[in-house]
Amino acid sequence: MPLAEDGYGLLPVVEVSPEALAGFDCGKPHLNEFLVNAARHFHRDRLGLTSVVFHRDLEGHVIGYFTLANDSLPLTTSEQGELGLHDTVVLKAYPAVKLGRLAVASGLQGQGIGEQVMDLVHGEILDSSSLSAARLVILDADNDPRVVRFYRKLGYEESLWAEKQATKVAGHKPRAPASTTKMIRDILYRRRVYN
Repeated sequence: MPLAEDGYGLLPVVEVSPEALAGFDCGKPHLNEFLVNAARHFHRDRLGLTSVVFHRDLEGHVIGYFTLANDSLPLTTSEQGELGLHDTVVLKAYPAVKLGRLAVASGLQGQGIGEQVMDLVHGEILDSSSLSAARLVILDADNDPRVVRFYRKLGYEESLWAEKQATKVAGHKPRAPASTTKMIRDILYRRRVYN
């Protein structure tokens, strides 16, 4: 597996041994179980492509993984304006890449590894731009303040459209807290910051 200068490398889940996958633990059983029991099937059936993350300093150990799929998302008028699309392009839903799952090994959490993995995620999305057009990255973050803070730090914001839909469905009844928060990020965001 070729490694980048920073020591990180990716392999498709179908190229990683089941033993290496079984040794992964991020502290969230549903994410561990997906990697071990479902990721290969999703990958083969092209329902979500999972990349497994390694680092040269932890040879042979899975340090994390992420799953990407195609999606789309309606945007509010203000969200369209923030993207600079309001007057130029009008779509019912805007093309997006969905980050279906992201996990980092529990012993490595809180050390900046998640941010490194997100750089890999964004790189994968931008590198595939000649294959699939998408302006947005969307995800359903666990409704945990630490998780939401992590994504906000990386430029993600809560989807106004999704919030509006949830309110519409709930009507006047008190709404139970959702288990996830839909978040979005303009994939060109970093380009604008650094240009």
